[in-house]
Amino acid sequence: AVVSTQSTGNKGMRDRHWEQMSKIVEFSIKPDNDTTLRKMIDLNLEPYLEKFEAISEAATKEYGLEKAMAKMVEEWTDMEFIILPYRETGTYILSSVDDVQNILDDQIVKTQTMRGSPFIKPFENEIRDWEEKLITLQEIIDEWLKVQATWLYLEPIFSSPDIMAQMPEEGRRFNAVDKNWRDI
Repeated sequence: AVVSTQSTGNKGMRDRHWEQMSKIVEFSIKPDNDTTLRKMIDLNLEPYLEKFEAISEAATKEYGLEKAMAKMVEEWTDMEFIILPYRETGTYILSSVDDVQNILDDQIVKTQTMRGSPFIKPFENEIRDWEEKLITLQEIIDEWLKVQATWLYLEPIFSSPDIMAQMPEEGRRFNAVDKNWRDI
């Protein structure tokens, strides 16, 4: 009876777990508002306690993964990218991405580890989607920083009237890229 009360009080127990347990005993044992310890004892569930324990343990591990996933999503709630004005150019640059990069790296590793867990099945699609979002964001930031670094290198060069006069074709191409960069 102790294990069955542990199962009923387990925060990780979901309908699917109660259905598994009910299937074992061939009748519904999902607790409701009228469930008491006496009623659980009267169901004579002792022969099934070992199987119930395994289901309850799996529910606990699944719940841990579910909470870890929710915590990762929550970490992004107040996350903001810092943009700063760049000189007198009238445009802004992405700055201080170290915190974002650290969270991304950490969460990508966590999601890959979670996907390897035998208890991830109920959340497998959700964790795959989350991992895909993280990887996509990582790729966007990487590309953004590459383009930004190139722009930061070329902008002072092509701001010079002398360079524009010496390299008019390259200057026109830079001006087209510069306009796109500023629009972004």
